Amino acid sequence: MTDGFFDIGLFHYIILAIILFIIGMTGVIVSRSMFRIVMSMFVICISVVINFLAFGCYCSDSLKYANIMSFLIIVMTLLQATGAFALFLKVYHSNEYLDIEKIKDKEN
Repeated sequence: MTDGFFDIGLFHYIILAIILFIIGMTGVIVSRSMFRIVMSMFVICISVVINFLAFGCYCSDSLKYANIMSFLIIVMTLLQATGAFALFLKVYHSNEYLDIEKIKDKEN
């Protein structure tokens, strides 16, 4: 009787990816901390990976290409994180904080 209720399909993954994307975009737009902005960008990248896996699984019944694409996106995200955290370290050593508004005020 409840078998249809617990079936997870493509629609559920798309809704999950949309919710994660909205949360990530809200974090990028609202946040003032550079660390939070990068973490929100990671949430956006995870929503893209969920979309690739969902469509790869449900459209072609093969996860081969979806897994390769998801792996490349995750590697790209990790490289982006490494560069961002190196930049954060440099900004923190020169300004003693990572708040974007304070950095803008200090330059003026």
